[in-house]
Amino acid sequence: MRSNSGDDPQSPSSVATQYETLRRAALGEVLPPEARYGLMLFLRRGMWGWARAVTMNNDSASQQPTRSPSLSLTASEESRVLIHAFAAIAMNIQHQGATT
Repeated sequence: MRSNSGDDPQSPSSVATQYETLRRAALGEVLPPEARYGLMLFLRRGMWGWARAVTMNNDSASQQPTRSPSLSLTASEESRVLIHAFAAIAMNIQHQGATT
């Protein structure tokens, strides 16, 4: 699931944008076709699994990862990336409001 903004798909702002797309769909807006894989992933693996997949930049939205998204990242690097992504989501919600 990638944003159309042209940003790096691993950037915290891109992750926040993708999360907002899923959040708006949960509130009743139409889910864009390119976001459907992200929704399936979110529902199946939860927010942590979804965030890991999004931040580790899966190469293909059509193939579901069966192992860790990236073997080259250490656990601390992966945690740092995820923390930045979650912080961007939290900051985005504070700026936009919970129901915008």
